Amino acid sequence: MKRMMILLAVAMAFPVLGNEEQHPLLPADTSSPRATLNSFMINCERAYTLLREEGRDFEDKKIRAKSQDLVRDITRCMDLGAIADFRRENAAKEAAVSLKEVLDRVELPRESKIPDLKAMTAEDGSLLEKWTIPNTEITFRLMKEGPFEGSYLFSADTVDRAGEFYRRVKHLPYKKGATEDFANTYLTSPGNEWLAGLVRRLPASMHVRKSGQAVWQWIGLGVVLFVALLIMATIYFIGRRVSRGGAEGGLLKYVLGLAFPIMAVFVPVKAQSLIATELVISGATLHFVKFNLSLITLFAAMVVVLGIGRRVGEVIASAPHISSHAIDAQLVRVMTRLMGFGAAMILLLQGGQHLGIPLSSLLAGAGVIGMALALSAQDALKNVFGSIMLIMDKPFTAGERIKVKGYDGVVEEVGLRSTKIRLLNGHQATIPNEEMARTDIENIGRRPFIRRVSEIRLPVDIGAEKAAAAVARVQDVLKDHEGFNPDFPPRVWVSDFEDDHLELKFIYWYHPPEYWAFTKHADWVNREILTRFEAAGIAIALPAFTTKIDDDSGAPLPNPS
Repeated sequence: MKRMMILLAVAMAFPVLGNEEQHPLLPADTSSPRATLNSFMINCERAYTLLREEGRDFEDKKIRAKSQDLVRDITRCMDLGAIADFRRENAAKEAAVSLKEVLDRVELPRESKIPDLKAMTAEDGSLLEKWTIPNTEITFRLMKEGPFEGSYLFSADTVDRAGEFYRRVKHLPYKKGATEDFANTYLTSPGNEWLAGLVRRLPASMHVRKSGQAVWQWIGLGVVLFVALLIMATIYFIGRRVSRGGAEGGLLKYVLGLAFPIMAVFVPVKAQSLIATELVISGATLHFVKFNLSLITLFAAMVVVLGIGRRVGEVIASAPHISSHAIDAQLVRVMTRLMGFGAAMILLLQGGQHLGIPLSSLLAGAGVIGMALALSAQDALKNVFGSIMLIMDKPFTAGERIKVKGYDGVVEEVGLRSTKIRLLNGHQATIPNEEMARTDIENIGRRPFIRRVSEIRLPVDIGAEKAAAAVARVQDVLKDHEGFNPDFPPRVWVSDFEDDHLELKFIYWYHPPEYWAFTKHADWVNREILTRFEAAGIAIALPAFTTKIDDDSGAPLPNPS
């Protein structure tokens, strides 16, 4: 009865706490150490009553909402700025029940001795920075910036050491009207009624706490982690099989294969939820497990982002107007992959901050890793940049015939690392893109015509008349020839006097540059020239050879005369 009268008096002193139904968005009063302490104690009392009566499994939406409001107002009384985002909620709840256990055991000053806002205001109008409960290290500190500026909250050091304070006073008896066994009830009560019923039927030995957790909690933790790893391994195996062969094995199948890494992202998330809310693992064990599961989630999400980049590139490259092996398709693939990599890096930085890793450390780590990768993969990076230069400059495309580094063949594929060329003899040559980007390339596939330059050897004693006749007959053969273009008339002339022959040279251009049609026409030209030369009695000179014989002894040979 006395306890109820005290609570009633406190509620009347702070009517804001009693008007939650009328003002559900009104935050807990933290305007002074007294207001914060009273807000914290009253809301913990209500949360304790709700936990004892309803357990953790709130099926009723109103009760669930009430529970969430109580948790919000309790955590509103603590400075949680130093706690990483991923563990803030659980750390706040554990600190709250530990502080309540401490406050239910140590002697507190009378309410009038706990400073209100007036008592915390100095003569110059400024607010005092902190107040500590006498004979304790529990401190209320004024927030000077941030969303809680002007509030007196349990200091970050107090929140961080709440578990330590609880262990130090755990042997002390409860004061009258305390929420007895609040911490143990909260930290060991299963998260749903079915599990709670199962735990109640376990022998007492399973309820013994070992290293901060009950034995049944350790067993449950092991089961959840094992199942989560098994599911992720299965998803990974299936995803690898579905996506095997990449886009070459079927674009739709390749795109749908992304569903498996997406599913893998949610496995550690669900495992965290089960561990924190159903098994109610707490303390350093929870922080360690959540940190590592969050890391797995982060890396799985990065894999998804990188996979999205690759698949978007393949979808765009598969458009009807883009050849799958053309250099434009490679440009699309490179750009989407680079964008995916950039998004993955942003995700890594944001996720690292969520896990409490300072941005400066992340950037420094990324820089060190980047330097290590750059040094260990210099050739690979050179080839990647070489491929980007080839893609931007486009000296050739897939399907074009080129001559490069002594190779002559048709470009089959321009990859991120190398270019593949199918040689005219059927062999395949693979040349690193770093070399392709800095070497001379003769692109035969882009020629507008095929030029033929040929020579005919005429005898030295052919005479001027027959030499002119030879020129005229070649001109007649090439006049308006197949593949003729008026802008490129054929040329025929006696070019030079050699020791053993006259050289007749002719040039003509064949349009369009269709090689096999050109060779067929060249064959006709050759046979037609032979036919006309024979009819006119024009001979073609054979190559002359001079043989010199030396005596092995070095003595001059006798003169045959």
